[in-house]
Amino acid sequence: MPATEKKPAKIACACGACELTLADGNATMHILCGCEDCRQALQWGYKNGGVKPDPLQRAFYMRSDIADVKGREKMLTVKLREDGVSRRVYCTNCYSVLGVDHPAYMSSVFLNFPRHCVNGGELSAPLSLMLFMQDYSEDIGPLPDDKVPVFQSLRFPQKIDRIMSIEAAANTWFKEPAAPAEGITFTALIESLGSPLVLNLEKGAKLL
Repeated sequence: MPATEKKPAKIACACGACELTLADGNATMHILCGCEDCRQALQWGYKNGGVKPDPLQRAFYMRSDIADVKGREKMLTVKLREDGVSRRVYCTNCYSVLGVDHPAYMSSVFLNFPRHCVNGGELSAPLSLMLFMQDYSEDIGPLPDDKVPVFQSLRFPQKIDRIMSIEAAANTWFKEPAAPAEGITFTALIESLGSPLVLNLEKGAKLL
């Protein structure tokens, strides 16, 4: 598959206080995420002034190559629980979510929810899969009918093998950056923001 031409793009919060300029704004993968952690995190943001989340989250993976950062002093890193591995960056003015980092991304990509920020990147990547659907049920929202692979969890190695057989996933997760970042990675940005705020949210708790 030919390489996509790099196109710089900006990801900003709703109020404009925070902005990331990406050296390459092409999304690498498009998913629907049913996980409880994403749902809780976005509900917490909404309760603090952010956008009300949909029951099922539409998310895109963006390349972690940040050429410029605006509003670092307004950015807050959040973890849901002390033992959590995902770290999310919010704007403390409007509680937009700029992105999510996870060790599986290997500082090559970060996760972004365009409904919860202003993403000026190229988001034409087709939906590739639905993930962590064991956390999603009809009492949360309608069951999706998209004709893509559905993964209840990644608990078993066989599931990892199956998901990595999908080209978009193989090009996104567990993959070190092909070249050094032109600016800084999303992981490095998080490290520069200091210790995260740990929310200690109860597993299974509904915030809305």
